[in-house]
Amino acid sequence: MIEIVGFLAFALNVFGNLLLAWKRIEGWIVRIASIVLWGIYAYQIWSPSMIANAMTFFCINLYGWRKWADEASRKTDRS
Repeated sequence: MIEIVGFLAFALNVFGNLLLAWKRIEGWIVRIASIVLWGIYAYQIWSPSMIANAMTFFCINLYGWRKWADEASRKTDRS
């Protein structure tokens, strides 16, 4: 079962990165979902370094999502 979580996290990570490459804000949400799954996976196999990685990238992706949303909001306000 835990391997399914790992592969799902991997698939979401790839899909989220593709969305970001296509400049789609939804990519951040997909990446956040992926990171949450990576955190669950890391906890299940007890890998403190992977847990730290998941926590760090969760914050980075949350920051990226908010930044893009703020920039999009500013662009609409100027229109």
